[in-house]
Amino acid sequence: MIIGVFVINPAIRMPALTEFTSGGGPVIAGPVWPFISITIACGAISGFHAFVGSGTTPKMINKWRDIRMVASGAMLVECLVAIMALLAATALHPADYFAINATPEVFRTLGMSVVDLPHLSQEIGMDLEGRTGGAVTLAVGMTSIFTRLSFFDTMAPYFYQFVILFEAVFILTAIDAGTRVARYLIQDFFGELYKPLKQVNWLPGTIFASVLACFAWGYLLYSGDISSIWVLFGVSNQLMAVIGLIIGATVILKMASNKHYWLTCLIPLAYLYVTVNTASFWMMKQVYFNPANAGFSIVNGILSLIMLVLAVIILVTAIRQWRHLWQQRRTPLGIEGEALATAKNTLL
Repeated sequence: MIIGVFVINPAIRMPALTEFTSGGGPVIAGPVWPFISITIACGAISGFHAFVGSGTTPKMINKWRDIRMVASGAMLVECLVAIMALLAATALHPADYFAINATPEVFRTLGMSVVDLPHLSQEIGMDLEGRTGGAVTLAVGMTSIFTRLSFFDTMAPYFYQFVILFEAVFILTAIDAGTRVARYLIQDFFGELYKPLKQVNWLPGTIFASVLACFAWGYLLYSGDISSIWVLFGVSNQLMAVIGLIIGATVILKMASNKHYWLTCLIPLAYLYVTVNTASFWMMKQVYFNPANAGFSIVNGILSLIMLVLAVIILVTAIRQWRHLWQQRRTPLGIEGEALATAKNTLL
């Protein structure tokens, strides 16, 4: 796919700025900032990738020095995926892009006319208008790029279905991992009320937590449209990233010889926290608690509010801890520190 993009060198047809930059777009109603930071999953600062998607990372690391290669390599590949997705979307004519990602009723209000979409629909063998969600955009964009080669010009259905299958597998894997983590959290939370639930190998508790987790995200999908649900997912995802950066900053303050290294976590944390709060407040005011909006949902609004309150509590607690660590004088390593240093030297 990457080699094909370099060979074909598709033109970017989407303008750098549109009339929807300040908001009111047919896909995402909010302005570019802060919504660009919470609606792009791949290539973004992602809490899901950090906490859930990194479960296999320890299996790739034999020594401490491997961490830089594995972590940096993963980020670069993830960024590459994001660039490929953006190329696929922006290589489409703007009217074709909006025709795919907006409902037919909304698209008619834009005053645009499709360009290549009828031809692509005929080549692929299905009507592509109004297929919101992003997967179809990626598939159509990549198909339109690869079929420009003469020996691929009859393979539009294959490329389209291949990309759809690729993304479906990716999404199902994410749902599987996320549901499993949600089950663990449910068991841990309700286990405070009923102790057997904390036992992850207790079958009734596992079934109960799994059903509850599936019902929760299933209800959210059933009760709202994809644009409002995706933003809610983005907010929760980036708040998880905030927690990850808080943990990283705390570990650096505790272990690093130069405490100023914590700025590598603090700077993105500050940007991310402001961005997520701005987007979440906008969604609560304009969408979730606005009866006139199609995405009106008291449940989504309450969930957003709960997440923001919890994030404030975590951040305030972290700031108090950081202040203590910053003012703390350097002390001898002690038994635990010596053990940690010995273990680190052994691994290196």
